[in-house]
Amino acid sequence: MAQVLTIGGDQYVAIRREFVFKVDDHRPILYPLDYLNTAIHFLKPLQGLALSLLNGRTRFADLEQLFRIFFPDSPSGLLDVLKSTDATVRGSVSMTGIGADGLIEVSDEPILHAPQHDPRDFVLGDGEYNQAMTDVKRRYRLATPINIYTVTTHRCHTDCLYCYADRKTQPEMPLGRWQELIAEMAHLGIRLCAPDNGDTFARKDGVEIICSMLRNKMHLLLSTKIHLTRANIDRMMEAGLGEKVNGVIERPVQLSIDAVDETVGMKLLNVRKPRHAKNVETFNNFMAVSIMPIVKGVVTGLNVDQPLKVVEHYYGLGARKFSFVRYTRSFHRHDDALFLKPEHFVPLNQQFAAIRARYPDIILNEDISGPMGGPRELTPELKKQLWDQRIGCGGGWQSLGIGPDGKAFLCEQMAYEEPFFVGDASRQSIAEIWNGPKMLDFIHPTREQFAGTTCETCGGFETCMWEKGRCYRNAYYSYGTIFSPPPLCPKNTRAGVVLG
Repeated sequence: MAQVLTIGGDQYVAIRREFVFKVDDHRPILYPLDYLNTAIHFLKPLQGLALSLLNGRTRFADLEQLFRIFFPDSPSGLLDVLKSTDATVRGSVSMTGIGADGLIEVSDEPILHAPQHDPRDFVLGDGEYNQAMTDVKRRYRLATPINIYTVTTHRCHTDCLYCYADRKTQPEMPLGRWQELIAEMAHLGIRLCAPDNGDTFARKDGVEIICSMLRNKMHLLLSTKIHLTRANIDRMMEAGLGEKVNGVIERPVQLSIDAVDETVGMKLLNVRKPRHAKNVETFNNFMAVSIMPIVKGVVTGLNVDQPLKVVEHYYGLGARKFSFVRYTRSFHRHDDALFLKPEHFVPLNQQFAAIRARYPDIILNEDISGPMGGPRELTPELKKQLWDQRIGCGGGWQSLGIGPDGKAFLCEQMAYEEPFFVGDASRQSIAEIWNGPKMLDFIHPTREQFAGTTCETCGGFETCMWEKGRCYRNAYYSYGTIFSPPPLCPKNTRAGVVLG
C-alpha cells in the first residue's frame, strides 16, 4: 500500500535536500540529484508556489493559512497539493533509492538545514506558463542543461573487449579550460556531471580535474579501472570526495573488476600485465579513507564463472556493494562471442542465488537473471511495448556532452564526428552551445530531412521528435542515417538492431 503524506498543524516541513527545485523557462521544475535517474517533474504554478513556502521554520498551520490567502478560490488546500506532488515523486524512484521516502521532510522541530526559496520567484503568470507548456519545442526542453557528460579523454589504461566508447585519439583541452567550464556549470546551477567514455585518470592532470568538480559541489559517479595511490585519493578527499552532496547524498566510487582470475581478466581487458593486485590496492586505499567502492563487473561469455569469485574475494576485503551487468551490443566495437548464451544462465543463476544466500548483508544489483542471451527479436508486439514505454533521449533537452577536444555532442554512444557535433566548448560557453543554431537545428529536425521515410508524413512527427523522443543512435547504427525512424518504431518495417 502506497504511503500517504500526513502533516500535523504544529509540525514543520521542507523539501528534501536530495532534490533540486527551481524555475526554468516560466515553469517550476523538480528533479533528484541522481546520477542514474534525472527524471524531471514539470510542475504547475500552484505546485511551485506551494513548495516554495516550505522553509522548515514555519508551522504547517501557518503555511496553510498563507496558502489560502494566496489562493482563496483554489479547490485544493496546501496539504492536498503537497500530497499529489509527493506521490508523483514516490512513483519515480531509481536504483539509487532517491524518492523512496517522498519529497517532503516532516519534523516536530524546526528543520534548520531546510533549503530556502523565495516564493516571489515562483509567482508565475498563467500566460507565460501556458505558452511554454503548449509549445512542443519548449515543453520538455530546459533553459539550461542539468547534466554534463565531461569526457576529458578517450584514453584508458585498458582496451576492454566490451568497451562501448569511441576510442578515437583526440587532442585534449588543457586543465585550465576544463576548470573554466566546470566553474560555468556551477554558475548555471548544473549539479550533475559524468566523467565517462574514457578514464579521466588516464590524464596526468585527471586527479585535479576531479578535484575541480568536487570543489564546485558537483555530484558524480567516480568510476575507474586505473590504480589510484593513497596520495591521489587523499587529494580528492581534501577537495570534498568524502563530503555528502547537500549534506545527504554520497558520491559513489565504482571500481570496474570483471574477474579475479588473472588470465580471464587480462583477456577481457586486452592487457599484457596482471592487474589484480593493483585492483586490490586501489580498493583498500579507498577503504582506508572510509569510502566503500562499488565493485562492478561486466559479464560476458568469457567470464561466466567469475561473479561468485569476485564477491567472495572482495567481500573478504570489506566490500558490500556489487553490480553486475550483461554485455550488450555497442556501436564502436562488437563481438557476438561476448554475448551470454542460453547455456550460461543456469550457472549464472546458481551463482547469484549462492551470493544472496551466503552474503545477505550485501547490496547486489544485476541484470543477468533470466533466459535471454543476445539481441532480442523485434516482434511487432515487443516493438509496440518498448516504443510506448520509451523514456526518450535527454541529449539537447536536459543533458549535454563535451568531448576531449571540446566538441559538444548529445549521445555518448554515437560516432564522435561531424555532423553530430552541436558546438565547440574550446571556444564557446555552455550557454552559447545550448542555445546555438547547431544545437537547435539538430534537435528540431524537419519533415523534409526524413524524405522517403514514414516519418515524413507521420501524424505524430512533432510529438515523437520533440516531446516523447526517438533514438537516432539506433537509427544511425541500423541504417547509416539519423533521419530515419529507429528500429523500435511500430511504423518501421525494416529490420534493425537496438543497442544496449
